Amino acid sequence: MGRTFDATASGLSRARNVLLITDPNRLISYGRLVTAVFAVIAIYLDPTQPVRYRTEAHDVLAVYLVLAILLVALPIRRPVDSLVHFAVHALDTAILGWLAFLTNELTSPFFSFLPFTLLAMTVRWGFTGAMVGAVMLEVVLFTIGIPDILDGESELNVLIIRTVYFIVCAVMLGYFGAYRESSRERLTRLASWPMDAGVGDRRGWLAELCGHSGAVTGCDSLILIWREQDEPTGFIAYWRREGLRLLPLDPATYRSVFAEARLDFMDRTRASLLDSEEMAGLNHVLDALDLPRPRSHDYAVRSGFSGLRFRGAMIVVDPDGRPEDALALTEIIAARTGSELEHVELVARRADSARAEERTRLGQDLHDSVLQDLTATSLKLRTLAAREPEMAQDLRAIEELVTEQQRRIRRFVEKQRDVDADQPTDMVADLRRQADLLQKTWGVTVAFDWHGRSTQLPRNLVQEVIALFSEATANAVRHGAATRVALEARRVGSALELGVADNGRGLGAAANGRGSVSLRSRAMQLGGSIAVDDSADGLRVTMVIPLEVAA
Repeated sequence: MGRTFDATASGLSRARNVLLITDPNRLISYGRLVTAVFAVIAIYLDPTQPVRYRTEAHDVLAVYLVLAILLVALPIRRPVDSLVHFAVHALDTAILGWLAFLTNELTSPFFSFLPFTLLAMTVRWGFTGAMVGAVMLEVVLFTIGIPDILDGESELNVLIIRTVYFIVCAVMLGYFGAYRESSRERLTRLASWPMDAGVGDRRGWLAELCGHSGAVTGCDSLILIWREQDEPTGFIAYWRREGLRLLPLDPATYRSVFAEARLDFMDRTRASLLDSEEMAGLNHVLDALDLPRPRSHDYAVRSGFSGLRFRGAMIVVDPDGRPEDALALTEIIAARTGSELEHVELVARRADSARAEERTRLGQDLHDSVLQDLTATSLKLRTLAAREPEMAQDLRAIEELVTEQQRRIRRFVEKQRDVDADQPTDMVADLRRQADLLQKTWGVTVAFDWHGRSTQLPRNLVQEVIALFSEATANAVRHGAATRVALEARRVGSALELGVADNGRGLGAAANGRGSVSLRSRAMQLGGSIAVDDSADGLRVTMVIPLEVAA
């Protein structure tokens, strides 16, 4: 029994493959030929009524047979969906309709062949072909049927049944045509996967990836959760058509939220539909993270993924189409997303490694050249101060500046060994110290003002802010001849707003209102923006740095 079943399944599989690799043009042409041949055989074995049109029916059928043979022997060399074929199918409908008219009208056996046009047009043009073919058949049906009803022998029941039959056939075939077109579009979109992973803004890339996944599945919202394989730390990305929200998950939040919700999305790599209990758990997680719940939906699909570094899950809410298609698509997209996350992490690590090597090489060069020269300069200043007591105070001030620059360069040289670069530090205190140093360096009044409560930021990010203030102050003194510089900073939501105002002469005509190129480039590297206000009272530079992107 089992062998018989396997043999049957194998035979059906081979037949399916034969049909799939068959040229649709040839399939339609041979279908027309078979239709014409069996019509000839049938009308020969059992001539149709009425007798007075038998000769005309034979002639029309002979013409149709010749047409079918010619289209097999000399096929039209055009794509399967070319509109050239429409003329041939219009001729099919006209000939078969004429045969039906000649052979007892509504009760003619040739009505059985009329759906051939509907089938062929659906194969060629999908849903559109099915609808147009149905209209053509209905026109033929009413053209033949109405005179038949009015000739005294009413066959209204036949007309109604055949009309409904053609409509039902058109709807059913239209469904398969629409399904085929939708599958083709989805495969095309799936093939055009975003290929710039790890290039530029990773948050923007993730938004593009989720948006692309949403377009492929046709979903209303999409949730992507992933974590480290060894540590319960990760991210949750919540995408809707309005945009993307990305939140980090620290170990405490991860354990409390997901353990309480009892979600095991990441432990199943096969796609499945979310049941009511899992959906309630997902809503609990979203509520705990202050994320909006999905809108009312019919169903949701989830699929997990696992790689060398990350494991995670993708939840697709209310995708278009049939659930079985959504399951397959979600599983493919989740697996591809997992591999892309691994790829992004690998690219980031290689980039970090390359930067570390370059910084090490640069640090060695600075240590062997600039740092040694500054040390020699400091010693010479000390010797000169001993020989010239009247200049000793000024020389010691210069020596202090040189010594401070040595410290800064040394800190830069040793930064690659700094394991605490990401640890938070008191930003306000660091910026106040920097303002005092800038005042000594440039010999102008430099004031710093922090608006709001004190804040803790990663040390490397504070160093970037210090570099921005240093660059802006240097520009104000060197190019604007400023004597007073006011530095200010405030935290506005998830961004840091920096301001530098001076009483100098401004940018001048040559700057074209854009300000320092290096300052603008440094701000853009942090994902920020810069605005310049040049007035008679001086110049004001405002910089906005988004903390998530900068970090």
